[in-house]
Amino acid sequence: MASGESRRAAAYRSLARLGMFKSLHSRDYRWFWLGRLAASATMQMSSVAQGWLVYALTGSGFALGWVGAFGSVSTLLVSPFAGVLSDRIERRHILTATRAGMVVNVSLVTLLIVLGRIQLWHLAASGLVGGALMAFMMPAQNALMADIVDRSTLLNAVSLTAVGMGFMGIFGASGAGLMIDELGVWSVYGLMVFLYVVALYTVIQLPLTGVVKGAQRSILTDIKTGITYILHEPRLLGVILLSLARVLLAMPYGILLPQYADEMMGLGARGLGMLASASGIGNLIAALAVAALGDFRHKGKLLLGSGIAIGAGLLVLSVVRSLPVAFTMLVLIGMGNNAAMVANQTLVQVNCEDVYRGRVMSTYMMLWGLTPLGTLPAGALADRFGVTTVFAGQGILLLVIFLVVWWRMAPMRSLE
Repeated sequence: MASGESRRAAAYRSLARLGMFKSLHSRDYRWFWLGRLAASATMQMSSVAQGWLVYALTGSGFALGWVGAFGSVSTLLVSPFAGVLSDRIERRHILTATRAGMVVNVSLVTLLIVLGRIQLWHLAASGLVGGALMAFMMPAQNALMADIVDRSTLLNAVSLTAVGMGFMGIFGASGAGLMIDELGVWSVYGLMVFLYVVALYTVIQLPLTGVVKGAQRSILTDIKTGITYILHEPRLLGVILLSLARVLLAMPYGILLPQYADEMMGLGARGLGMLASASGIGNLIAALAVAALGDFRHKGKLLLGSGIAIGAGLLVLSVVRSLPVAFTMLVLIGMGNNAAMVANQTLVQVNCEDVYRGRVMSTYMMLWGLTPLGTLPAGALADRFGVTTVFAGQGILLLVIFLVVWWRMAPMRSLE
């Protein structure tokens, strides 16, 4: 046993020496990374399975938007409190509780599908619960990652986490489409339950990191202090506002992908999974590239360039009818989203004092709660004018915003 563990440790050290994988030298980060892999797989599979199920039940783009909105609304409402608790309570305990809650939540949906009793409101209610749990989970796990790796390797750790998410985006999305075609949607949800159990187990292996001193005031005071801190830090505020633009304009395309696959490409569940996996391929390419860069200095340019790439990809996607070209544009969009996510998370964390990290990350998480402001109008407009018109509008707006910031706001472009 000891020799086997020694060989594994030596293998991880060899990977670490490659530079791209240096964060894997940490035993705690390895467990953290495996847990994020499992949790990320469930998110990718859920995106395909829920989208397919909602569209199969309704045939409506607006339904895709409002069912997805339930999870975002609960995320928005809960996130301020979740961030404060992340600064006041042991973060491993928060992750344990939330991942256990996800096991129960997904298990109930699986049971309803198996019994043939699933209805639209069940999916909306599950999204409401899942969104609230994610609001607690995300700031805690992002802050925990900064606790278990050195600041000098934080960009690498965030990038490697994104690499894993990229792999899961490919295999989770395409696998979900294949499983729906071959076995039925229940099989996807059943596998999601198992993966959340795996994610829960990995949390138990992580160390207790303690609570940052100075975070023991009233919850409302802590929320106010966190918001005030962000408003007085122009770099943080700028990064968060750019992330908001991406949430409102770049994220809805994923919600509308089932409608795009059906109306524009004539594809079923398997084809939907293939299109969704294109974004996963883009995620993986970008994550590997950023991880290889190491402590990359030009993070502001990376963030802005990624937004421009997403806008261009959506604009081209709106005018093509070729499956290979559409697949390529989805790869580009996936690359842009992943690179922007890595740049956003890293810039937020390195420009934030430790005592505020949980609250700042919860504010960052709150942005995802504003997703309905993008998905609901996008869904309604897609039903009225067509999904490609929506993609074109989103692409143009993203290009305008990110190009203006690039040209007119040098401090954002020079962020490191």
